Order: sequence, then structure tokens, then C-alpha cells
Amino acid sequence: MVDVSLTYLVLAHNSTERVARLVDQLLAQDLSGRVIIHFDKKSGEAPYQWLCERYHSQARCYVLPQRAYCGWGQWSLVDATLRMLRHAQSTCKTDYYYLMSEYCYPTQSLSALKSYLVENKGTNFIECEDSRWIKGGIREDRYLYRHFLNKRNYPRLHRWTYKVQKWLGLKRKVPQDLTIRFGSQWWCLTQEAVAYVLEQEPIYRSFFKWVWIPDECFLQTFIYKKEFKNLSKPLTYYTFSSTGEAATFSTVSGSYPGFFFLRKLK
Repeated sequence: MVDVSLTYLVLAHNSTERVARLVDQLLAQDLSGRVIIHFDKKSGEAPYQWLCERYHSQARCYVLPQRAYCGWGQWSLVDATLRMLRHAQSTCKTDYYYLMSEYCYPTQSLSALKSYLVENKGTNFIECEDSRWIKGGIREDRYLYRHFLNKRNYPRLHRWTYKVQKWLGLKRKVPQDLTIRFGSQWWCLTQEAVAYVLEQEPIYRSFFKWVWIPDECFLQTFIYKKEFKNLSKPLTYYTFSSTGEAATFSTVSGSYPGFFFLRKLK
């Protein structure tokens, strides 16, 4: 039987219970799948050690020891994702890499997901849209100016540094060979796409490091740049409010045709 190999990348921040809820399902349903977990360093050592101990004897699950302090809307979220991808590339390459958070949960069996990937092998499931994809807030100014601070921690100072740059005319130039594209950070990419992104990242890191919410444009821009022929919508169902806040679901109920995970489940 034709099959595809999958590595699930779990970007986790605070709840070991949510992480275990997801990871246990991944390991139980996909008996050949690999799971890599990045647990936010700012969440402390005790929950991290709990995860390490829980999955210590599970050969197909790896909890990264080198962790990043993750800040919403900042480069650290991309950094954490890249750390998982580099580990995957150095240990065991697979056909597909599926990024999800601790809040994601399957809406269909993972055998159905793998069958779908077999039928569509070579397709990269990621959005690469123009700035109209953004709901609420700034658009092009996300990358035309430098955003140094965590907006949730320092909202006034974050806004002030942005306004001062505009007043001083400190607009940045986008690298000539890039067209910035946007989309959900919850993607499923091929080995070829991941290898290309890791190759390009060191070249453009200094530009993207100060972009506001780079996880919604970093990989999307490189997939668009490479002009991969087969692109399709993400396989994780999500929805935003008019102000750009992600909706939260209390249960996995109803039907989500064409989607295999739900984001985000309490």
C-alpha cells in the first residue's frame, strides 16, 4: 500500500495537559508518524520536565531541549518552528511536515489525512495571499517598519516606536527578490519545501526578525518565491473575528469538509 511519512510539529506554550491530549492522539492514530514538541521556555522548567518524562520512552516523540522564549507576534515563534524543522531534517526526513499548536485537535482520523496526502502527494498546504488576507490592524506596515517589542506586554510603547519610525521616515526596503505574502501559520509542507525554506532563512533572517507577526508571512513568502506548482488551502480549520482574533471552540462537533484538524480547541 502506498503511504506517506509525516512529522507533526507541535508548538506548545503552557498547558502540558493540552499537549498530551494532542500528542497522544497523534501517536496512537499514526503508528509511523513522528512528533516533535517545542515547549515555550518562558513556561518554566517543571512542565517541560513533565513532558520529557512522559515521552522519554516513546521513540517517535522528541521534546526539544533547546527552547526559545516565545512572544506573540514576534520572531521567536518562527525561531521555535525552525528549531523543530532543523531537528527533523538532521534526524529523519519525512514526506510531510505538519505544524500545529497545543490547541489543535483532529477532526478526522489520521488515516484519512494520510490517504488524502497520498492522493495529493507533492502539494503544499499553505496560504500565500496578499495583504488583504489580514483582518484588522496594520498590513504592509507589519514589515515596512521594525517592531521590537511584544505588543501584548508593552502596547503603548510598541505603538509609540512604530509611530516614531513613521514620523522619522524610517521605512524599510523589502529585499528585491521577495514579494511578501500572508497566511495561516498552521501549514503542511513537503520535504522539498521545508529544505528550501531552511536554505533561504539565513539570507533573510535580519529582515524578518523585526517583522510584526512574522509567523503569518515568513514561510508563506518563501513558498511563493519558489513558485511551487501545487499549492492548496491549509488542512487545519480556523476562523478569525473581524478584529483578527482566533475563534476558540469548546468541542470538536459538526463537519469540517476538507479539514483534518481544528484550531483552536479549549
